[in-house]
Amino acid sequence: MQQYVATCRLSKLLFAVAFFVHFTDTSLHSAIASSPYTFSSHSKMPKTGHRYDRSGTDLTDVFGSSVRAKKKIKSIENLLARDDLPADIRIEKERALKALQVDLKTRLFNLRTQKRAKKYHMVRFFERKKAIRKLKQAQKAFDQVTEEGVKKEIKKARKVLKHSQIDVAYNIMYPKSQKYISLYPSGPSAAEVEDENVKKGMLLTDARRLEFKKKVEDLIDSDKLPFTFDEILQGKSINVDNVRWPQDSKEIDAATNENNEDEEDDFFE
Repeated sequence: MQQYVATCRLSKLLFAVAFFVHFTDTSLHSAIASSPYTFSSHSKMPKTGHRYDRSGTDLTDVFGSSVRAKKKIKSIENLLARDDLPADIRIEKERALKALQVDLKTRLFNLRTQKRAKKYHMVRFFERKKAIRKLKQAQKAFDQVTEEGVKKEIKKARKVLKHSQIDVAYNIMYPKSQKYISLYPSGPSAAEVEDENVKKGMLLTDARRLEFKKKVEDLIDSDKLPFTFDEILQGKSINVDNVRWPQDSKEIDAATNENNEDEEDDFFE
């Protein structure tokens, strides 16, 4: 009899436990189903705002390529136009933009220099030979009148010699990055031209030629030339690389706009 009572009590206890587990599981599923944070297997996580990839600032594959640099600059400029860009990201991107702009300007400048150096190579070569020949003649004449001791003739010969030195230095020192203005232009002078536009262009070219000659004369007078005229007269090879006159920011910026232009340079040769 006692064994029967114990069995009944155990059965009731097991039934109660089973009922409790079933009720709890059902309530839990109902709560999950009604929760606003429940996501199905195909649902997406809610967006918490924009994320900015810092790895996008890596410029390793951009430097050295004008096309990639221009695309990257445009991409960064568009990003910087956003009002919600975090301050630290903005600073990082601005630095990257500045580095890209400097690299692009330098690359375009070098490309333009190579193009112009090749274009004017023969003109400069023949003019250098002519200028050196005139220098030798002027030096010989100066030495001769110096021996004779005629002051008036010495002064005249010294002036001719100085002009010859300026022409040689002009040819050697003229920046390869700029359009070469010929020392000995052919054709009619500006005074003989009737077309006003052509005359204006020729006068501008003449003014620039005189400007460069004045700069060269200053280098000669201050003894700042990277060579001597004795070396020229001795026939030594003179190579002056990467020489250019100081340029302001506007002239450097202009390089990016001139890169795609087809330059005729009618007044410069």
